[in-house]
Amino acid sequence: MLNVAIASHREFLPADAPEQKLFLMLKLRPTKEVSTTRPSTAFTFVIDTSGSMYEIVTGVPQPTGRTYQVDGNYYHEVTGGESKIDIVIESLRQLIHSGKLDRSDRISIVQFDDRASTIIGLTPATEVSKLEDAIAKLRNFSGGTRMGLGMHHALNAIADRDMTCRRTLLFTDGQTFDEEQCRELAKQFATNNIPITALGVGEYNEELLISLSDTTGGRLLHIVPENATGTQVSIADLPKAIAEEFTQAQQEVITNLAMTVKTVKGVKLSRIVRAYPSQAEFPLIQEPYPIGNAAANDETVFILEFAVESRAASRVRIAQLGLTYDVPGQNRRGELPPQNLVLQFVAGSDFAAQVDREVMDYVQQCNIAQLVSEATKVAEQNPLRAEELLETARRMTQRIGNQAMTESLTEAQNELRKTRRISSGTSKTIKMGSKGKTVRIGGDINDVILEDQIRQLSGT
Repeated sequence: MLNVAIASHREFLPADAPEQKLFLMLKLRPTKEVSTTRPSTAFTFVIDTSGSMYEIVTGVPQPTGRTYQVDGNYYHEVTGGESKIDIVIESLRQLIHSGKLDRSDRISIVQFDDRASTIIGLTPATEVSKLEDAIAKLRNFSGGTRMGLGMHHALNAIADRDMTCRRTLLFTDGQTFDEEQCRELAKQFATNNIPITALGVGEYNEELLISLSDTTGGRLLHIVPENATGTQVSIADLPKAIAEEFTQAQQEVITNLAMTVKTVKGVKLSRIVRAYPSQAEFPLIQEPYPIGNAAANDETVFILEFAVESRAASRVRIAQLGLTYDVPGQNRRGELPPQNLVLQFVAGSDFAAQVDREVMDYVQQCNIAQLVSEATKVAEQNPLRAEELLETARRMTQRIGNQAMTESLTEAQNELRKTRRISSGTSKTIKMGSKGKTVRIGGDINDVILEDQIRQLSGT
């Protein structure tokens, strides 16, 4: 039911060398038979309804001369523009009228501010009038921001839906008061295989949203009120972005992927990253490690990173890898029996220098996010170092053909040169973008890559 390809970045490793890294590519693709199935979906929308969501972000607003008070703050009333909550409501309405959903698709809507509630539980997407009434109620709320309360309601809504593709779409525009609760809840989302697609607009905490996406195997979108460039998404295009997320969920014919990795003495698994079609770094908390879903008619690529202690020249098994998964369209479970990872440790460097370029290109994509994160941290104290990191990341994205990310990094570099800093908005763009949409690699295993390039790309 699942085609699997496994390749290491090297077939041979140097013998008697100090601790070195080994990168293993795991490439999954559902079979043609499975790809023709259609999983049912359970989608929970968790919508921020705090006071800031009523900020006008599009159109040409005209003041009425009246003021009003919300959450202790005074606002000038205007007409002629659309607020964030207006656009979210319109996006949800367009989705349920899109014709892409049927009775096997179920939708739940949760709101949160300093309180939270389930406006409507899981409801067939064909019950349009009920969903429209629930969507309209999103305007009835206002308050502070406690995202964890909304996440708790979402988890209760879909955690018990087995053999279906489950997802939570989380939309927020501000900082939350319960960050640690959100991180703890994300672990439960991961255990139940509920990816979180996090959409942030305004002054939200991108590090928190990145953590939620990584932990659950979700995705990230940075929403901007103006015209979008690079990896950004304009809020005017929010209906399209939400529809694409739903379509992606409908394509995930393999769900609940769980990986078991057993290593021998002297070998340690240090990292599991989904490299394509979007990036997520999964926490190594407890086996089997939940690693999300796989879509039909495309590859899903993971990179496993191992630390390997020095060994004498020999051919040895260093690890064993296994997978289990669900096929909701066939109401079946499947597994990849334990696969042995065997490596040859050789004296000298001639054989060890041969590298699988495709694997290293995916490793490179995984490390772009790390370079970007480091650049944003050091920018104010050491702008020269930040520019060097951004340039390295930009060249990587340019070489592998990720044009949107190249554009975002170029704009960040220009801003850094002019102002000697990276603004909050630009930081969000490049950090969220580097983990958002990655590109598929078609590598040539005979393409030569130099040792110093390997060190740069892998961080060794």
